[in-house]
Order: sequence, then C-alpha cells, then structure tokens
Amino acid sequence: MKKRKLFVLGLLVLITIVAAIIGYNAESIQQLNNEEGIKGVVKSALNIYSKSVYPSEYTKSPDIKIPSQLIEKKINEITQECEKYYSAKSGILANKIKVFQTAVLGEAYSPSDIRTVEWKINDIKFLETRIEGDTATVIADVYCENKMVALIPIDNKINGSIKPEEMTIEYQKRLYEETQQLPKKLVTYNPKGVIRYYFNLSKENGKWKITSENFSYLPGYEP
Repeated sequence: MKKRKLFVLGLLVLITIVAAIIGYNAESIQQLNNEEGIKGVVKSALNIYSKSVYPSEYTKSPDIKIPSQLIEKKINEITQECEKYYSAKSGILANKIKVFQTAVLGEAYSPSDIRTVEWKINDIKFLETRIEGDTATVIADVYCENKMVALIPIDNKINGSIKPEEMTIEYQKRLYEETQQLPKKLVTYNPKGVIRYYFNLSKENGKWKITSENFSYLPGYEP
C-alpha cells in the first residue's frame, strides 16, 4: 500500500514537471513567434522607401519625364504598404504616408537634377527586441546604400563671387536660368550609411503595428 502511494505521488510529481515543461515550451514558442513577427514588420517597414524608386527606364537620367499614371501608381503602392505596418491610432501612419508620398513626387519633379536609381538595405542588426504583453520596443542598426544619377554643369562660368546681400530674388532666378542653359554631364553617386532606428510597436487585432519611429545616423555616417 505504501509503495502504491509512493508510486502515485511520484507519478503526480512527474506529471507536474511535464506540464511545467510543456507550458514553458509553449510560452517560449509564443515569445519566439512574436519576436519573429515584430522583426518582420520592422524589416518590411524599412524597405518601403525602396518602393518609391521608379523603374530603371526612368532612372537613367534625371531629365527623363515620368508619366503621371506611374506617379499615381507609386503613391498608391506606398500608401498601401504604410497601412500594413504602421498604426493609424498614433498618428504615425498619416505622417509616414505624407513622407513617402513626398519622396515619390520629389523624385518625379526634383528641381535639383538628381534621381535615385536604387535604394537598398544591405544588413539589419537587431540590437534589442523587448516584448511586454501586446507592446514591444526594437533598436536596430540599418546598413543602407543609395545610388543616384545627377546632371551637373561641365564648365561653370557663372560668377560665383557675388556677396550674400546682393543675392536678390531676381538674381537667383537669373542664376538658375543660366545654370540650366549650361552643358551638363551625367554623374553617379553611391553614398552608404548606417542608421540606428528606435521603434515602438503594439498588437492591433492580432497584428503588430509600429506606433512610433525615430532614428539617428551613427558617427561618421551623417549626410
């Protein structure tokens, strides 16, 4: 009888241990799934800017005109991408849509004779991912690269010694017109940078959404 009680007691202890292990594993799996989901949202959000770049046939030179239909298509694509990953509750969604739409329009109507050919992320290093219930914070270093083409004057014979106080609106207008008439050459720029991002996220209807986003350039990579 005593042996039977010991056996039952041992069995209960074993069941308790197994249940605890199963519970711990389930919690760990849930934590891992959340972390992977959060990182996926952050990666996708960071890649939205690359979608503002126009197809290659329009990026060979800044003076190539971009059709209005394509501009509108890009704006719609950017808006839909923002809606996937940013929260509408905190105001960040409206802000990011405005930022990216400005980027799309800026590429199409840039007065500076510059156009982006490619923007890509070479690497993302997640420094911290902290999850507390339905909220999370993320810190990540983003290694990005930008390729641009620009038209610059071949021989600038315009007088550049004018004093600041003489820089009237009429003079600036004439200077711009004269600069536009100069012969130009096509050059390529390929700047690289490392940016540290800080994200806050919350789970909305079962999906992680970004509620705030800040960044700073690491020393030596400032624009």
